[in-house]
Amino acid sequence: MTEKQNVRDHYKQLRNEMSQGQVETLSLKICEHLISSDLFLQAEYLYAYAPLGNEVDIRPVVEAAWQQGKQVAFPKVFGEEMRYFEVTSFSQLKEGTFHVMEPEESAGAAPVDWRGERGLLVLVPGVAFDRKGNRMGYGKGYYDRHFADLDTSQGESFTGVAYELQIAERLPTEDFDLSVTSLVTELGMKKDL
Repeated sequence: MTEKQNVRDHYKQLRNEMSQGQVETLSLKICEHLISSDLFLQAEYLYAYAPLGNEVDIRPVVEAAWQQGKQVAFPKVFGEEMRYFEVTSFSQLKEGTFHVMEPEESAGAAPVDWRGERGLLVLVPGVAFDRKGNRMGYGKGYYDRHFADLDTSQGESFTGVAYELQIAERLPTEDFDLSVTSLVTELGMKKDL
């Protein structure tokens, strides 16, 4: 087993051992930090994700975005790639690839691509992150491939969402692994990583 797989298994186990009460309490704190952050307040576009298992539940952030008139999109997997579809209600999501809730492809629904737009906030789940912004996903590379050309100097934010127990001092990385520009946990927002 590789070092990366060992690390991934360790952090997945830590997260899986959390109780439902811990997930709900900590997710709510994380959402409060996100909703009150400049990154969220200034965002016009939000790339969200549907939580799986004990991932941070960001549904309150999505609801706040809709209430504030922001455009929200969720990812859908097609083979080796991922595309985002705009969603205006959680009822537009259904179980898809890897049992993740994905946008339902209704008649005429087209993928949206807001990369390059000022005011784009991308919320990124992960198995683990480190204090320099390195991210470890599930090993399939969907986020790394989809956001490989994201230009965060243009006002786009690639924000990791995690519990403190998912934060390592240092993660093993490879050249194609994308780093996040900010990270939010139950202790607050860390920007400019």
